[in-house]
Amino acid sequence: MIELHFQSQLQKRKNPFGSSRVDHPFQTHSDADNVFSQEFHRIQSTLKDIKQDINHQSKGVVVVGEPGFGKTHLMMRLANSRLKTNRLLFIRQPNNPDAIIYHIYSRILESLIRCIPKINYTQLEYLIANSCAKIFQEIIIENPDLYPKKESKKDQTIIELVKNGNLELLSFLSSDTQAKREFWEHIENRSYMWWSTNYSTAGYAPEIFKGIIKFCGYRAIDYRRIIREWLAMNDVPQKLLDKVKIASWNKSINREEVSLEALKVLGYLSLLDEPLIIVFDQLEGLGREYNQNLLHSFGEAIKEIFTHIPNSLIILNLFPDRWEQFKQEFDDSIVDRISQCQVFLNKPSEEQLITILNEKSKSINMTIEQLFTPHEIQKILSKNSIRSIINSAADFYNYKIHNIPLPDYLKVETNSQIALQNNSNLQNLVSDIKQIKEVVLKIAEKLNIESNLETKIEQNSETYIHQETQTDTNKIIGDYLNQKYQQIEEEYSESQVITSSDDRGKLEKIFESLKIIQPSLKLDFLTFDRPKKIPDHLVIQTETQGYAIGFLYDGGNAFFSRMTNWNELVAKNSHLKFYLYRDARGYQVSGEKSIAELDKFKNTDNGEYIVLIKDERITFELLYQIIVDIQNQDLEAKLDEALLILLKRYSHHSLLKIAIEAIGTFEV
Repeated sequence: MIELHFQSQLQKRKNPFGSSRVDHPFQTHSDADNVFSQEFHRIQSTLKDIKQDINHQSKGVVVVGEPGFGKTHLMMRLANSRLKTNRLLFIRQPNNPDAIIYHIYSRILESLIRCIPKINYTQLEYLIANSCAKIFQEIIIENPDLYPKKESKKDQTIIELVKNGNLELLSFLSSDTQAKREFWEHIENRSYMWWSTNYSTAGYAPEIFKGIIKFCGYRAIDYRRIIREWLAMNDVPQKLLDKVKIASWNKSINREEVSLEALKVLGYLSLLDEPLIIVFDQLEGLGREYNQNLLHSFGEAIKEIFTHIPNSLIILNLFPDRWEQFKQEFDDSIVDRISQCQVFLNKPSEEQLITILNEKSKSINMTIEQLFTPHEIQKILSKNSIRSIINSAADFYNYKIHNIPLPDYLKVETNSQIALQNNSNLQNLVSDIKQIKEVVLKIAEKLNIESNLETKIEQNSETYIHQETQTDTNKIIGDYLNQKYQQIEEEYSESQVITSSDDRGKLEKIFESLKIIQPSLKLDFLTFDRPKKIPDHLVIQTETQGYAIGFLYDGGNAFFSRMTNWNELVAKNSHLKFYLYRDARGYQVSGEKSIAELDKFKNTDNGEYIVLIKDERITFELLYQIIVDIQNQDLEAKLDEALLILLKRYSHHSLLKIAIEAIGTFEV
């Protein structure tokens, strides 16, 4: 029993077991490193093998474990261990079968521009600082005869700087003064000379290489944003690109081809640094029947990565049954590459599970033995996964500290209940009442008196169980929505790579999932008789109405051409309701012709233009994420129940208004 003064103090503290799920490797959670230590060592050893291999061939690792067994947590441990030396790149499930490699590249770019915890530099800056130090070592000291230009004072300064550590290069050039800009331009020129000597100057790779170097040469957020959007192959107004001396992309570029070139560049740069760690997670949705094309395209993309990108450890986190499915779906060449090392996570021992819980309870300076009774600890440890064990501990903590009732499935016998069971007189009384009930039922039967006593008891029991279960479900989903909304809100201001193709893929996943509520929904897309550039979009067709929802994040000429063609589709499809989304963090629409086409759309009878402001964006991501987490079994809830609760809770959101209209009448 927790003493009252301790309980009062703990009521002011955060529940130490309140966070049971690692969403991505860059988060910070308590870690009992003696759990899965051998499995972690195997991954580290594979990384070492890549570094020591003279050819630096990429290798694959499959981490197989049931839901909640710690696969992503293990990736977090890898990140904490390796971020100061290696680049760890996190890729969630792709959504668009026509843009798999672009999705992979976009998510890798997002990881690279993420700051390393406790250090004021991004992963990309680490990569470039280490690479440039090696490049100057190569040009000035090791092989000067291979490079035409003579050594300069700036070269000497750089060589001296990196003697004290490669990051000195970044700290020395940390301001955006004209002198420092000229210094960094010297680094850009020397680096490009190295690239031209060692690799081909044809294709898009040299431009990507220049852009990556240039990104690290600026400290100002606005300039970095311009280069980031350009690297993501989003259309940036030329007047902004002129500020950083970059040419706009060719209108006819194929994003899949350019993305593969960009990934090659990162692989080549890693040869001057350390092996890349590429982690694929949240892949369970790929195995669903409606994602067959997506799964096939994903397998082909993985093959391309192994073929063209050197010096990389490629990790796939999978459930056991999904891994078996992938082995059946992928050809042997893919399976052999990604499963060069297989790591299986099984349920830890009871001793290790207690260590995990005690690691979490360190934040309140107590052990679980001080918090819970032995009977409660056994109830907690009886759950199947690490996540469910931590969740159970959180529920018991709330019960004991905040007097929040336990969910039905966790209720344990109290001392008074045990005493009642041990009291022979009370047990005899229960037996007597049971016998009386049986006698009454027999008398009623002989006298032909209809008795619904048992039926009423059963009905009342079922009603009670349903109400209790529904209460538990509402609480689980409600707590999830509150926590996840806060997390997405905190990440909103971070540097992100937002693409219209990714959002269209998320939209498709959302409406595929809504079919569980309204099976008659049909999904499609619009086309012209001949190829034309149009916004990424999805058509949702009900029995009585159709909705075309598009995303257009481009600027400049790309915006104008896509907007013009979108208006043509609006005119030709008057039976559809058209919606066009644009993220609020993107560049404002500019140019007279572009603004005129946008106004034309706004003034149509069947068109609506919607800016994804902060709340709209967070709710959109929340809707997508709850579907992913339920499919990945990161959230223990039924998808239909979660969707209905979410539809009611966020009915003010523009996308959910469309969804509610498409679904029709529903009950929560």
